[in-house]
Amino acid sequence: MSRLAASLLLIILLCGSAWTQQQDIMVGAYYYPWYGPGTGGHGFHRTLRDHLVPKQAPALGHYNNADTEVIAGHIHQSVMANIQFWACSWWGPESYEDKMLKNHILPHASAGELKYAILYESTGRLGSFSNPDYSKLLPDFTYLSTHYFDQPHYLRIDGRPVVFIYLTRVYFRDRGDQALADLRAAFPSLYIVADDVFGLNYKSSYAAKWDAVTAYDVYGQTMGALGSTHAALSRLDTILSDTRAAANSVNVGLIPFACPGFNDRAVRSGHTSAPRYFQDDPQSAEGDFFRSMLRDVVVPQADPLAKNMLILTSFNEWHEDTQIEPTAGESETTALDDSAGGTDYTQGARYTDYGHLSIDILRQETCKVLGDLDHNYRVDVKAFTLFALQWMDMDCDDCDGADLDGDGAIGAADLEVLARNWLTEKYYAYLPYANGCRWPDESTAGNRDGAPGKLITH
Repeated sequence: MSRLAASLLLIILLCGSAWTQQQDIMVGAYYYPWYGPGTGGHGFHRTLRDHLVPKQAPALGHYNNADTEVIAGHIHQSVMANIQFWACSWWGPESYEDKMLKNHILPHASAGELKYAILYESTGRLGSFSNPDYSKLLPDFTYLSTHYFDQPHYLRIDGRPVVFIYLTRVYFRDRGDQALADLRAAFPSLYIVADDVFGLNYKSSYAAKWDAVTAYDVYGQTMGALGSTHAALSRLDTILSDTRAAANSVNVGLIPFACPGFNDRAVRSGHTSAPRYFQDDPQSAEGDFFRSMLRDVVVPQADPLAKNMLILTSFNEWHEDTQIEPTAGESETTALDDSAGGTDYTQGARYTDYGHLSIDILRQETCKVLGDLDHNYRVDVKAFTLFALQWMDMDCDDCDGADLDGDGAIGAADLEVLARNWLTEKYYAYLPYANGCRWPDESTAGNRDGAPGKLITH
C-alpha cells in the first residue's frame, strides 16, 4: 500500500493545478421583502429570536427592506451562501412586498449579483381553501408580465420566466384546471414551479400539470412529527426519492427542498420546535442537522430535469425561524425566553446566536470540489489516503465518495480528477450566471455583511 500511495502521490504532484467542480447546483431561497414600517410591513417583535433571553438579533439589526445598505447586505450574504436566486414573496399589485421588490430591490446597484423570481402567495390571491376564487389569477400574471418578467435580472429557465406558486397542492389538486389552462394559454412561456409535494405517495398525475415540483413546507412533512432527528431526514430522503421518480416519469423535474430548523411559536401555537441540531444525538452541535440534510439528502437529489435547482426555506422568514440570514453572533446560547413559563417559546430547546454559520454551511455543502472525501473543505493528504483505500475497486456504488467520474469503479480517470483538485479549498461563494465558484479577495475579507468588493474567479 505504501508503494501504491507513493506512486499515486507522485502522479498528483506532476498533474496541473486546474480544478474540477462537482455538478453545478443552482441554489435558491425564499425571500421576504416585508420588513419595515407602515401598512403591510412586518416587525421583528413576533419572532422567536426577539423573545429569547438574551435576545438574538439579525446581523443587520431590525431592518427596513427598503434600506439600500440592507439590500446590499442581503445580496452579499446570499452570494456568500452560494445562493443564485431569490423566490420573492408577492401578495398582489401594489402590495407592500410588490412595492419593495419593484421600487427598491430590483433597481438597486447590486441587484445584478442575483436572479429573482416571484413566489405567488396563493393564500392572499386565490381565496379560501374551501372556496377558491381564481378571478385574480390572470390579472395578477398580466401585472407580473408587465412589471417583472422582462427585467434583466429576472430568473429564466431556457428563456422562460420562472414563477413559484404556493400551495398548488391545495388550489390546483383536483380543482382549478380551467383557471390553469387559461393561464397557460395567456402566458405559454411560463416556467411554473409548483409547491405541490407533501408527504409520501406523490403521483405522476399531480406533477404533469407543472414544469417542476417542489415543497415550501419541509417541517410539516418531516420534523413536525419526528423532530430534528435522523428519522426525519430518512423520511425526507424517501419523500424526495419517490417524488422525483413520479415527476420524472412524466418528464417533470423535482426541485429538492431544505430548511435549517423551525419554530413559529411567536406567531402561532400548536407546533413543536425543531432546533438546528440533532435532538437524538446528545453530542450534536448547532448546524449539524442542516448540514446533514443538505449533504446526505437534498444535494444528492438535485435533478437535471429541473436544472439541478434546490430551494431553501428560507433566507429571512424570521417568524417561523427558518432563516439562514446571519445573526449578530453576540449572545450566549440559551433555552430561556421571556414567556411566563420561561420556555414556552423554546420548549426547552437550545438556541445559538449562530452568526454566519448557516450561510457557511449552505456554501460548503452546495459548492464543492470533487475529491474532498473527508469533508474538511480541502483536497489534501487525508482525502488522498481515503481515495487510495478504494483504488481499483471495480464494482461499487460511490466507493465512499471516491468514484469521482461516476462510472462505478475507481481508476485512472478518478485519479485525474483528484489530481486536478489537489490542495484546492472551497471556502468561496458562487459566481452567478457562470460555471464554477469564486473566492472573495482581500477587499471582501471581514466584510461579509456589507456590499461585496471585487471578486476573483479561479
